[in-house]
Amino acid sequence: MADLQPYFRLLQVSEDVTPTELRVAFRRLARACHPDLHPDNPEAEADFRRLSEAYEILLEALNPSQTDGFALNSHRMTAAQALYAQATQKTANRDYHGALADYTAAIDQDPDFLDAYIKRCQVRFVLGDDTGVLADCGEILKLDNTVVQAYYYQGRARFHLGSAPSAIAAYSQAIALDEHYAQAYFHRGRARLQLQENDLARADLEQAVVLFEAEGKPDEVHRVQVILEGLDRHPQGQPPATFPSWRPFIKDRSLLRDMFTTIPQFLGNPSGGLLPTFARLSARRAIEVGVGYAAISTLCFLLAANLYPLTFKSLTLGERIGLGIVPFLALILISQLCRRFIRARGSWAGDIFISGATLLPLGLLIFVSGLVRQFGAWATAVALIYLVCDAILILYFGCTQINNFSEQSATLAVPTLFLVSGGLTYGFYTIWAS
Repeated sequence: MADLQPYFRLLQVSEDVTPTELRVAFRRLARACHPDLHPDNPEAEADFRRLSEAYEILLEALNPSQTDGFALNSHRMTAAQALYAQATQKTANRDYHGALADYTAAIDQDPDFLDAYIKRCQVRFVLGDDTGVLADCGEILKLDNTVVQAYYYQGRARFHLGSAPSAIAAYSQAIALDEHYAQAYFHRGRARLQLQENDLARADLEQAVVLFEAEGKPDEVHRVQVILEGLDRHPQGQPPATFPSWRPFIKDRSLLRDMFTTIPQFLGNPSGGLLPTFARLSARRAIEVGVGYAAISTLCFLLAANLYPLTFKSLTLGERIGLGIVPFLALILISQLCRRFIRARGSWAGDIFISGATLLPLGLLIFVSGLVRQFGAWATAVALIYLVCDAILILYFGCTQINNFSEQSATLAVPTLFLVSGGLTYGFYTIWAS
């Protein structure tokens, strides 16, 4: 065993380590220097190679009998490994569909190829195939129920499919296996926010901040701190809402509460209020709230149409309603296209919520402009500057914080979204007004 001491030290394990413990230690250390996570860091790649070499040597020393049948399967394993390497290269080049096909082919060659399942699971997650992610997680855990990443991605997929409690259970499994898994703490905190478990969520998010700081990830630290700041402003969750006497006639009171209590949280502070607002909503409720925002914006437009009778006199009521809805639908569809183009992780719920929130200040601008024009051009200009800037900030922080655009991508996407949706709206207006 003397010659193996450097490898035991490198993997931070003792001489009596079991194969399962060795595997867990290797995966924990490899995550910090994996080439896929650090594509521009040659030192990380070298560290990963050293860890891999140590892992393979120790695993062979612990399980010499496993090599007995290797010669019989060398051709099959070589083909599977070649497909795996090819898929990994495609993943690095963001050819995710090609990588998915190659990982699948590698698994067909070797149904017990654990790493190929893990990689395919990650690719499916990037492509938004949550059902496929759950299927791969199930296969991974059949082969090895100590794979931390399987529980983590299981939690992410379950959360996207609308099951926060089962997502929390999966994240908890991941944390039990790796207490330093920052992303698992972060996403478990988000899931607990959705269930209004604010104290537990705060503990998870604060732990995530500590771990992200230790990993040297300032962007992730800022992302979590934004949510914590929102919790500090509303420690007991969303403040109670009061409604006028017509409240009994409203069927879904909780939806109205979610709509009207969330608007002040982000309208005056898009950078600090938008993400916490979205994080507290389930996917279904985020869609409903986003549609509600769009309905308010459309109502503002319809009221403004009566203030501008000369501009809209040729449009019927149905055409005016359609003209109010067009920018909402356009923003949703263009956001989806942008996400697919830059391969950003997001959801339809996020697109709908962001689009509705963005249109709120614009709808208000159209309505207010008709009221303040009596005070002169300066009043209209002030309203224009404040509300248009607010809409731009909401869309920008929605892209970066909710849909995970990079700052560079969001800087290009925001004007594109406004120009295309505005152009489509004007085009429909021209057609209907002619």
